[in-house]
Amino acid sequence: MNARREFLQKSGALVVSFALAGRTWAQESGAPAAADKKLPGNLGRAPHLDSWIRIDAANRVTLFTGKAELGQGIKTALIQVAAEELDVDFARVTIVTADTGATPDEGVTAGSNSMKDSGTALRNAAAQVREILLGRAASRFSIAPDALAVQDGTVVTRDGRRVTYGDLVAGDVLHVEASPNSRFKDPKTYCIVSKPVPRVDIPAKVAGVQAYVHDIRLPGMQHVRVIRPPSYGATLESIDT
Repeated sequence: MNARREFLQKSGALVVSFALAGRTWAQESGAPAAADKKLPGNLGRAPHLDSWIRIDAANRVTLFTGKAELGQGIKTALIQVAAEELDVDFARVTIVTADTGATPDEGVTAGSNSMKDSGTALRNAAAQVREILLGRAASRFSIAPDALAVQDGTVVTRDGRRVTYGDLVAGDVLHVEASPNSRFKDPKTYCIVSKPVPRVDIPAKVAGVQAYVHDIRLPGMQHVRVIRPPSYGATLESIDT
């Protein structure tokens, strides 16, 4: 033990590294790998970025969350969070919620955890997707990422060259594991988060069409209500069904 301590004092540091199979966002973007692999929010439940965000060739953005819209407005809030970090217009984004065949398994929707868990995951995923696509644009234009700007999902150089996110997502570029650390936008530059936007669930609510999971209607489904007895110990004698 003394010999080991003496060695470390003389050498200054002991560095241990491991090679893991597969790509991570840190490897894709050149960001330093983090020793702590605990992912923020619910990212750990579905660590690949394309489990949360997909962008098609037409530059349309689709978000995925395992949380259900129950009238609390999380569709709108989650779109705001992701659109802000992605630098895309709110109207360009759609969201898929609580689809067992498509979305991450985030457990129950309760206890005000949707923004804490799913919102945190989407914010981090969006920031990392933006970083990856900026890196690909920088390689295409042979310039530094810091010399690029994003305008509604289009990467623009100072001399006017342009490429959309949709042009940069060929192949499985977003099928990479998330990093524990993200480079977020400066809140001073926000133009979507904390700004008023029309809630996306309101039109269906106003029109009285199916909007939430509790609006489900099954063939032959019966509706029930609780009938309270007049006193403790009462027994049911009859009921008109």
